[in-house]
Order: sequence, then structure tokens, then C-alpha cells
Amino acid sequence: MNTNEEQNFKNEMEAVFKLLSNHIRLNILIMLENKQFSVNEIVEALGIPQSQISHQLAILKKHQLVSSQKIGKKNFYKLDDPHILNVIESTANHVKHVLQGKSHSEV
Repeated sequence: MNTNEEQNFKNEMEAVFKLLSNHIRLNILIMLENKQFSVNEIVEALGIPQSQISHQLAILKKHQLVSSQKIGKKNFYKLDDPHILNVIESTANHVKHVLQGKSHSEV
């Protein structure tokens, strides 16, 4: 990788971590792990206004983490890159160790 490519790579890595730092986006990604949902179903499940959900979905779509499909009059969203779930799971495991006061070598 040349310097420019390396910087672009690091910038995109940083963008992904920023995406995951938002609780709404994180909850949406976890929700979409095994099933696609309409915007209305996500709104109902998370109890967050539709405008906020739509905004967060647009951000996730821009970064290729979710995709949408129009069925009838509704847009359905699904997880587009399951690799992101590995990042979430690894982070969750780290947090569990920290909260339990255990070293990372302990199971």
C-alpha cells in the first residue's frame, strides 16, 4: 500500500469505529443479524422516531453495512456485511472482561 492508500484505509477504519459508537446504529446492526426488517418494524422495536432511524440507516447504507430492498410500499433493510458482527462480538467480549474485572487470558 502506498502512503495515500494507507491513509485512506485508516480513515475508513476510523469511520467504522465511529459508526459503531452510536447506540442506535449498533442496535440496528444487532437487530439485523438474522432477519431483514422494515423501517417501521425497526422504529417499533427500538422505540425511536422514524426520522432518526431513517437517518441512521442511510449512514449504515452509505458505509455498506446494510442494504435495502423495496417490497411493495415498504423498504426492508438487511445486514450487508456480516463481518461487522465479528467486530461487535469481539468488542462485547472485551467489555465483559473489563466489567467483570478479569484479565483477558481468563475465560
